[in-house]
Amino acid sequence: MTGFEQALEREIIDVLIMGGTWNPNGEGVTASFVDGLDRTRFRTRMIPYPADYGSQVPFAESLAAGRQALLNAIEATPNRVVLAGYSQGAAIAGDVAAEIGRGLWPHLEIAACALIADPLRPVGQCLGEDPGGYGVAGQRWIPFVPTYWVAAAGDPITALPPGNALRLIADLSAYFCMKSPAAMTRWGQSLIEVATHNRLQRWWSPRNWSTWAGVLAYARGYLFDGRHTHDYVRLGHTARLAETINREVA
Repeated sequence: MTGFEQALEREIIDVLIMGGTWNPNGEGVTASFVDGLDRTRFRTRMIPYPADYGSQVPFAESLAAGRQALLNAIEATPNRVVLAGYSQGAAIAGDVAAEIGRGLWPHLEIAACALIADPLRPVGQCLGEDPGGYGVAGQRWIPFVPTYWVAAAGDPITALPPGNALRLIADLSAYFCMKSPAAMTRWGQSLIEVATHNRLQRWWSPRNWSTWAGVLAYARGYLFDGRHTHDYVRLGHTARLAETINREVA
């Protein structure tokens, strides 16, 4: 049997990928991860969803649409599945993996989960050197599913220090949307709901007031220095994640 024929006989595993904000079809970060996968074993597919953050669709609604799209994609494939995501897409893939791990969808199984710049990365969960901090939106644990995170130093989306005031953005922007007056009203209502139901992250105390000085540094890292984008490719984080999936998913 030729090597090509042997490859055809190998089990194909679907890697279902959720792109980052404003890039549902992928960009350089997800492309770099895909390039590192063993293409004789893994078949990659971007899962369409709004991938918006308030321009047309509120973030919370984009997450909800992505979650449903990913659940549908898992259910539709006859193959084993690895979930993957970048940034907003990592939030979705990780949330779905956590739901499956907790048994919420007993008819669905996944082999592993690969998360890039997860806004809900737990403390200490990272391939390679730990950049510290945790996700800007908090921490989400994923039980019973082998999960691998990569996080770039200085990326406020996934490696924000506990007391950094940028956490307010995650707390207050879930329903932010500029599409219409009605959408803006819905955002205002959401701010009231967050405040009255005490849903703000407990990130601030009088002892860490000085961490406000770190807001500018982390904001600059996100907006100008490529901590959330180019560093994942330039510093080999996506390649490391792909190598791990190649090795660990038998």
